[in-house]
Amino acid sequence: MKKIVKFAMVVVALMAVGCSEPDLSGTVFLDVTPNNISGVWSLKSYDGGQNLEEGTFYYIEFDRKDKTFVSYDNLGSMEVFKNSGRYDIVTDGAAVIRGMYDFGRGDWEHSYYVRNLTQNSMVWVATDDETISQVYERAELPEELKK
Repeated sequence: MKKIVKFAMVVVALMAVGCSEPDLSGTVFLDVTPNNISGVWSLKSYDGGQNLEEGTFYYIEFDRKDKTFVSYDNLGSMEVFKNSGRYDIVTDGAAVIRGMYDFGRGDWEHSYYVRNLTQNSMVWVATDDETISQVYERAELPEELKK
């Protein structure tokens, strides 16, 4: 009987470990500033974990000095679209990033809370609809997009 109880306790312990949230206690989170988001980021998933379709991509490059961005994507198309503009970060309690496209094309569709910024990843959540989210990872811009 003792063996059965021990076995059950081990199974319960393993299930608890397997179902727990990832341990982020050793993770270094950065302040959301133009300096800390500067560089190239690649969209890895959106809206709660949906991955991009195979062969599609979205890159965004932030310049900290001028607070400008350039994005490259082929979402919903075989062509690569390049957009540019300016961005701003507001930190009033929570960090919010918002942007405006060049050439009078308007603002980004949403402003986003920037959460869990680390050296290599960040999460954006729309301020007006928390079901809209985007997970980014640091990346290198592919050579063919640098033209």
